[in-house]
Amino acid sequence: MKSLLLTLVFLVSSAAAAARAENLDASAQDGSAFFDGADRYAAASAQAPSPQDKAVLLAELKKRVTINDRGSPREGAALNAMLARLMDSPTARAKAAQFIKEDARAVISFEEIPNTVISEVNGRKDFATSGGHSHTKENPPEVHLNSAYLEARTESVHKTLAHELFGHTLEEARAARSGVADVNDYSQEDEANAGLVGWTVSAELGNKITDGWAWIYMADPQDYHKRLKSNLAYYAGTLSAEEMKAPQAVYEKRLADVEKILLRLPARKQKNETWLARIAHLIDRHGAAPAPFLTLKEEISATLAGLPGDEADLREIKEYLQSLIEKCGGESGAAWTGNLAAKSDNAYFRERAREMEERRTVLAGLMQGQTQQSQMPPERPGQITWDRLAGLWEQDTASGCKGI
Repeated sequence: MKSLLLTLVFLVSSAAAAARAENLDASAQDGSAFFDGADRYAAASAQAPSPQDKAVLLAELKKRVTINDRGSPREGAALNAMLARLMDSPTARAKAAQFIKEDARAVISFEEIPNTVISEVNGRKDFATSGGHSHTKENPPEVHLNSAYLEARTESVHKTLAHELFGHTLEEARAARSGVADVNDYSQEDEANAGLVGWTVSAELGNKITDGWAWIYMADPQDYHKRLKSNLAYYAGTLSAEEMKAPQAVYEKRLADVEKILLRLPARKQKNETWLARIAHLIDRHGAAPAPFLTLKEEISATLAGLPGDEADLREIKEYLQSLIEKCGGESGAAWTGNLAAKSDNAYFRERAREMEERRTVLAGLMQGQTQQSQMPPERPGQITWDRLAGLWEQDTASGCKGI
């Protein structure tokens, strides 16, 4: 019943936003006739643009962004609503203006992403797999959003759309114009830039900054890059400008690290299963009330449900790194790595770094006075923490109980 209610709420809000988008498009008909480029872009990108300026910008953007509803009116309405909602973000408007000026193109749609498991923790539906991805080499480029967004974590979908459309797809067009799209494919800053775009847009739309990657990046970009390398295969192949000078040694080190993580997965599974059994022991053997353990049980169960997907991702990373190591070898490998090193200092990358620093300043302002914990949804009252659980188990063991 709760799932149905969430779906209905999403559909109603999507329909309303889609209707608003249609009204914006209609109001833009007259305005688009006077669209002269720079002046309109500047007006629409301002902090407080008029509804007509926003409508004109949206209408121009939609001339370059095709919506693939896959035969589902529900999906089409949701995607139209998302594009319209992006126009409420100053950063998204500025990136949309760049998208139009660059004459970039994209097709956006939902997709069933493998290994996605929707879990419920604290009454909130969530999923741990990728929110979406871009196929920037397609003509036109394709942006795919995880179809799980139709049921779970719906507030995050605008962050992902901005990330993929304005972070990756737009930058592919800009990099191609500068002749460095091939090197940008291996630049670790491509993902960081897209992350900054998505996080900032989402925050400007009034959403809580709940993405842990945002907090990791803002605290320490290098820690962000390091952690991301074991997340998905594409990230594992990205490099800093310095690493582009000798990528093979970098890839060999990452391969060794991934193999170690794979070896630890069985122990991770067993550890989580053991904690579930310990909670069951405290409840069944010692009469502890079940309700305070509910959030912990949900978190552990969600982790266990996601482990097969984690393993699949890590094995894909391993295979990808092996292929990159082979790519570095031989005469053709020397030409490839030489190209990486030669183009890594292109003016495009310097300009992007400047824009990223500006965006990081904006995001820091939006985060001011907040912490990651303060941005998270409230938890159920009276729940036992991990520290408390560990203490209860120590007491159980010290009492001489054989436990499990």
